[in-house]
Amino acid sequence: MTDHNFAAITFAESSKAYEALSDLRQASAEGRIAVPSAVILEREPDGRLHVAEGDDAIIGAGAGTGGLVGMFVGILGGPLGILLGWGAGALVGSIADVKRADRSQTIIGDFSSRLPAGTTAIFAEVEEVTPEVLDGLAAAQGGTVLRRPAIEVLAELEAAEEAAKAADREASRVMREERRQERKEAWDERVARLKARFQRQS
Repeated sequence: MTDHNFAAITFAESSKAYEALSDLRQASAEGRIAVPSAVILEREPDGRLHVAEGDDAIIGAGAGTGGLVGMFVGILGGPLGILLGWGAGALVGSIADVKRADRSQTIIGDFSSRLPAGTTAIFAEVEEVTPEVLDGLAAAQGGTVLRRPAIEVLAELEAAEEAAKAADREASRVMREERRQERKEAWDERVARLKARFQRQS
């Protein structure tokens, strides 16, 4: 029986991520593990998240835009990730104060916490007959593995995507209301000025 998982492999030395990804690519070619997609992610000291450059930093087309890894990167590095503290590591704005999330209670937050500022890690979608293959590859480079069932990660990513859409709709509503109020205030000011002018002339 094969387990379909989403995994994060973290290292004490960021350079080891590239060696481990090469080992993972070799293990996949040998049929010891299936890797639909994998990517090396880097967190800048200021908290920004990005995919490492170069062909040696990616396995599978789904790591870039589509697939589970692509969805994860999109959510984690996007506005919602920043809002919920997954991205830059800091909650921002009044909306965040209202909708503060406990990162420890989310799968995405748990994975994100494995990639603090200034570090590098591998995030991968894998199909495993046994966990020993991935665990062994990681251990050989001084890494540790966090894995969760892919279906659970997918469900949370879908929920996060819906939350992002809802937040965007709410933000649009607030902006429309603010513009409407600004137009009303501008109208009232213009009317008041015109009235004052007529009063002075009369």
